[in-house]
Amino acid sequence: MAVVVVLAAALGVVLWRSQDSGKPATPAAASPEPRRASELYAADGTTLIARFDADDPRESCLRVPVNDWGYFCDLVVTWWQAQEAFGVDVPQRLDRLRHGGYRIGGSLDPRLQAVAKQRVDATLPVSDPKVFSLATIEPGTGLVKAMAANRNFRRPPPPPSPAGQDQPPWRSGGPDLVDPLVSGDEDTPGDEAGATFMMFTLVAALDSGLRLDHAIDTKRVYESNYRIDPHSPVACNGGHWCPANTGDPAYLSGRRTMWDAFGHSVVTYFVALQERLGVDKAIAVAQRLGIVLRAKEDQMLSKPASGASWGAFTLGVSATTALDLANVYATLAADGTRCDPLPVARVADAAGRAVPGVGPRCEPVLRPEVARAAIDAGRCPLGDHSAFGDRCGAGKVLTTTVRDAVGRPVSGQYGLTGNRRAFSVVVASPQLATAGMIGAPPGVNGGPVPVADGVPEGAVAAVATVVHDGLGPLPARDFTAPPRELALAP
Repeated sequence: MAVVVVLAAALGVVLWRSQDSGKPATPAAASPEPRRASELYAADGTTLIARFDADDPRESCLRVPVNDWGYFCDLVVTWWQAQEAFGVDVPQRLDRLRHGGYRIGGSLDPRLQAVAKQRVDATLPVSDPKVFSLATIEPGTGLVKAMAANRNFRRPPPPPSPAGQDQPPWRSGGPDLVDPLVSGDEDTPGDEAGATFMMFTLVAALDSGLRLDHAIDTKRVYESNYRIDPHSPVACNGGHWCPANTGDPAYLSGRRTMWDAFGHSVVTYFVALQERLGVDKAIAVAQRLGIVLRAKEDQMLSKPASGASWGAFTLGVSATTALDLANVYATLAADGTRCDPLPVARVADAAGRAVPGVGPRCEPVLRPEVARAAIDAGRCPLGDHSAFGDRCGAGKVLTTTVRDAVGRPVSGQYGLTGNRRAFSVVVASPQLATAGMIGAPPGVNGGPVPVADGVPEGAVAAVATVVHDGLGPLPARDFTAPPRELALAP
């Protein structure tokens, strides 16, 4: 009988009970409960984000009371469609979202979301041709605390003329977009993340038994064994890929360890290290930690037949999103436990009962000691310091000020592509991880439009501010130091 009652409640039906207390309840007069829309609330439990009362739940996201909540609302609908707890297939799950009367406790922190949106728009206004997206996620749970973009969550105007059969779907480069700019999908795979992807080669090396003090004598230009078009400007000696270091002249060559090579994004260190390990190891680590390769070209290049020659993978040339990037570094901050990004903390049915099976979905994907060693290296780019003293090397980089701005222990990285077409920055603490990405709108060729001077600095400040404000109400915590045997030679 209990199973029947639960099923009936899930279907929006109540069983009529006799008012005669002397008689047992009978199901003979069952009648449907009035169908009502489910409601989505913010993490404070009182702020209503959306009532799913439209035929298409995504239409409800277009009517949220604060426009920038729309991207989060859209993620909730996407998440809901994938949950077996709400039905056997997508149509049934969406029908229950519209009519089941669920109370959905979202993970969005309205206070932090407001900070994120303000800082994103202050860095790049909604009219800018570049998209600046930002995501904050909680390590150890995957709860999504903020999702912001320098766009209005509105449908763009119709195309100037009907698209022909041979023309791609029209995509707007204007201020109004409903594409999942922060979380991504097959049609919105994201953009290049640059040197933040060096972390995957570093983790693969640590996982294989190398230490943080693993030294490589780097040169300004490295002649790799990866083969490319011999006419390419980065080819040498008959078609070998020959990447070069840029940036601080003091780090264009010389003996480097994982600490100072990561701290100064030394290209020739990580290409040589990846070549030793095999690029397949770096790709596998990226996917284990939370990177989803959504772009068809990236999927093809990652296959074993092609992956062995994808040398540029360590330089962050594949497409990713702010949410994926934040989740990767959150996985490291959680001692190697990866959690699926989760926009919902609790769901109650029409009777107020918690729906089972809704909650964090986490699994260990990396040995804790390896994750801790990777975090230790990631402290170098952000102006923090290793648990083993002064290992990061002299000099400053774009993100050196982050540690002081956040006021807490931090780990992360930034990346600016060689053509300045895209920029990323990620800052992780034990309690929050935030990533920001700047790139072209989905489906719109970014062409030669570069990230303007001063914008990377603004993006770094924006992400640091979100992390600072997000950590403000939380007790201070430090990262756990890695074991000495993963850091230094005996």
